Amino acid sequence: MLDLNHPDTPPTFAISRENDAILSIAKRMTLISTEAKRELLDRALVHFAKMRLITMDHWSGSKPMLDTIDVLEADLRQLAALESKNNFVTDWKGKYCTACSAAITNLEAYNDMLYCPECLKVIDAGRNAVDQAFGLWCI
Repeated sequence: MLDLNHPDTPPTFAISRENDAILSIAKRMTLISTEAKRELLDRALVHFAKMRLITMDHWSGSKPMLDTIDVLEADLRQLAALESKNNFVTDWKGKYCTACSAAITNLEAYNDMLYCPECLKVIDAGRNAVDQAFGLWCI
């Protein structure tokens, strides 16, 4: 259980916010063309830099923690490099991803849940590593 009075709690929440922003960017990446992903990757790099800064400031630059951020960034770069002609931000119903042929998913009951589930799996290892290193699974 998360102790809200523990000194690691505020930076853990800060890491979680940056991680969530990266996940949102990744979901959007699954809906757009390879060329359009480049702009989103640049936006994601800002969040990775914030994660590294938080890690340096609070956890004295823990190498294992920084390594997990590197893994997630490498995974996101791999996702961004997937060849895609997708243009499904507004017109996605009945569409299939041009990168992997999976159906585009929309969980309408939730915000930010329109994405290609197969392409999003590319970042699973990095996300799991960050979750474990920073204890995000308990949030």
